[in-house]
Amino acid sequence: MRLTTKWQLALPLGLLACGCSSIVVAGSDRDSGTPPDAPIDASTDAGTGGDTHAGGDLDGASDGVAHPTDGAAADAGSGTRPWLHVEGNQIKDPAGNLVTLRGVSILDPEYMPSSPNPKTPSEIIAWQADAARGWYSRILRLDVCEKNQDPAGAFSFYEPFVQQAIDQGQYVIIDFHNVTDFGSGGTAQSTVLNFWNYFAPRYADSPNVIFEVFNEPVNPDDWTAWKSFIQPVVDAIRAVAPKNLIFMGSPQWSTRVNEAAADPISGGNIVYVFHIYPNQGTPTPSLLDSKFGTAANTIPVVITEFGWNDDAASSDSITHGTTSEWGQPFRTYMDAHPHISWVNWIFDNYWGPGIFDANWNLMSGENQGTFIQSWLADLKDDHQPAG
Repeated sequence: MRLTTKWQLALPLGLLACGCSSIVVAGSDRDSGTPPDAPIDASTDAGTGGDTHAGGDLDGASDGVAHPTDGAAADAGSGTRPWLHVEGNQIKDPAGNLVTLRGVSILDPEYMPSSPNPKTPSEIIAWQADAARGWYSRILRLDVCEKNQDPAGAFSFYEPFVQQAIDQGQYVIIDFHNVTDFGSGGTAQSTVLNFWNYFAPRYADSPNVIFEVFNEPVNPDDWTAWKSFIQPVVDAIRAVAPKNLIFMGSPQWSTRVNEAAADPISGGNIVYVFHIYPNQGTPTPSLLDSKFGTAANTIPVVITEFGWNDDAASSDSITHGTTSEWGQPFRTYMDAHPHISWVNWIFDNYWGPGIFDANWNLMSGENQGTFIQSWLADLKDDHQPAG
C-alpha cells in the first residue's frame, strides 16, 4: 500500500524525493503503514519555538540552518577515535578488542528548521552526547537526504556537523538516506557513485567516519541484483578510502543479511545493516536469530534502525510496541550479543518513533525515551575502543 495522504502531506518535500513515499510491499518485513523514518503528526501539541541552544556558538546560515562556527569546525582532530576494522564477524579496535558501537540517529539537519518546535542541528548533536544531561551516544547517524543529489553542496552543508561529532569524540555515520528501489525505476547507480566519489576521499583519513552506502534499498528483492548494483560503489570507495568502515544495506528495507552471509560483498571492513521494528514480531531469541542473529555468527552485523513507542502520537502500525514486550526483550538479546552494534531511531520530537514528545520532554513508561537513555548510560564504557 502507499502512504496515506495524511502522511504524505506531513512529509517535507525533500523526504519525498528521498523515497519516503515508496510503496510498501505486502508480505515483506515492512508490510503496512508508514515507513518509520517518517514524521509522526504532533500538530495537536507542537510548540512554536525551540529552547535556547546548548551546543556552542552558532552563526547565521543562508540555508536556514544554524551551523557551528568556523572556529569550532576548524578544531579538527580533538576527538579523533581509533581506526576500527572488521575481523571475522566482529568490529575491532587496533589492539584487537571487540568494539560495540551504540548510539542514535538524528533527523537530517536540512529538515530540522521545518519541524514543529525545532532545535538547531548543533544543539541536537551536542545533546545526544552530553554526559551532563545523561546522554552517552558513542556513535551518531547523520542522514543525508535530498541534498545527496548534489554531493559538493551536501559536503559543504554537512561537514560542520560531521566535525562537531568528531570533536565530541564520537564515531559518525554518513548515511546516504534513500528509501527507494534501486536501478531501473529507482535510485540510479550513478547517483550513489557520484555521492561517494565526492565524500569518500574527503573522509579517507578520518577514523571517526563510517560510510552507510544506501539506507534502505527496497526492490528488486534480489541479492544478486543488489550486489551487482552496489559492488562498483564499494570498489570506488575502496580505491580512495581503504580503511573506513562501510555499513552495507540490502533489499527490502535492509533486511536481507542472511543472503549477505551466504554471498558477501568484497572490499573489506564491511558491516551488514539490519533494520527492525515491532511489526516484524515479538523479539524472541528464535525470531531475532532468524532475522539477523544467525547471520551475525558469520558476518559483522549492525542494527542502524530500531525503535518503538506505545504512545499513538509517536508510533504507527510499523513502530507501535511497548518497552516491556518489545524493548526489554530486544535489549536482553542485544546485550547477550555484543558483537552486534546498534543505533536507535530517532533522537527527535516529531519524527517517530521518537525519543521525545512534541515539547522535548523525554518519553518514558512503555515508550522508548528513558529506556534508550538508560541503556546507553549503563553500557557507556562497555566494549569501547582503545587507542
